[in-house]
Amino acid sequence: MAEKGAHLTGTAYIRPSIFEIIAQESLASTLEPAFKKILSFLVSFNLEKYGHILQWTDEGYLIFNVFLQRYYLKRYFASFSETFYGLKRVTIINSKTGLQEKLSHKQQILSLIIIVTFPYLKNKLVQLSTKYKLQNIDSTSRKRRQKFFNKCVVKGLSILFITYETLVLYNYILYVSEKSIYPSFLLRLLSVTLTYADPQSALTVTELLRKIKYNSFTVSDGWNILQRIITGSLELGAFFLQFLSWWNQENYDMDIMSLPAPPPPKVPNVAQQYKGICPLCHKPHHIHTVLMVSGYIFCYQCILLEIRIKKKCPVTHYPAKEDDLIRLYIE
Repeated sequence: MAEKGAHLTGTAYIRPSIFEIIAQESLASTLEPAFKKILSFLVSFNLEKYGHILQWTDEGYLIFNVFLQRYYLKRYFASFSETFYGLKRVTIINSKTGLQEKLSHKQQILSLIIIVTFPYLKNKLVQLSTKYKLQNIDSTSRKRRQKFFNKCVVKGLSILFITYETLVLYNYILYVSEKSIYPSFLLRLLSVTLTYADPQSALTVTELLRKIKYNSFTVSDGWNILQRIITGSLELGAFFLQFLSWWNQENYDMDIMSLPAPPPPKVPNVAQQYKGICPLCHKPHHIHTVLMVSGYIFCYQCILLEIRIKKKCPVTHYPAKEDDLIRLYIE
């Protein structure tokens, strides 16, 4: 009997507040932009050689997120953001007695799949919706069937996003009113909920010095210290991200208007030779379109084909995509 009940915990289930739930979800949503900013900064040191990497930032973050979340689920039974706020995932066997069960291996794998793939797929759908919206704006050389298909996809995705946000809000209401133990419908699908994590025992400085003194320091101790340093650095970085997010929200409106306008940059000689003409067809612009990554203005049809084929600015060779094109409505 004792062996069968070894995986059960006798502590009562304590419900985290809705603010902690929302805070950890907010932290999870800031990881991807932070990863892409850091990657973009590193690539900028040698853009011509490594610029193509920026085309795969979504997939790069997906791989990074798999390893990160796998480690935290295996060690702490929680995602990275949940661990940061002192939460863990459990299965409630009896909601009245608060009897809990640790995540099984199957639940860990399913949790990993949902944590990693759901934001990735959602981001791809948002990009697809934005792409089709931009294509519908251009009425030239666009067949009726293609425009109708694009419009149906955009409307379908809009309905899907609204349905998702409605489900999120509905689960929040159920959770706050204590009619449900699941703070999100994704956790409901796994029959998993969140509670407060148990305090983790760590090797203290005194114990470390004692082990070094008596030559009892092992490779396992060194590996544990290395893991704590890495995870501690990630959690410190997460705290810094949260602080920056709060600071920008509090001071954006006040500070941005008080800053003096910087002087305009000096126009390079290469840009002067393309004044009033498209750098690709060398004719006056037709449907002015600026490429955001470089600032050069092209004809819409010229730059659209160039970006689709070569995926870079034809003048500066900076990597670019269709989302970087901005139409200018000049009379």
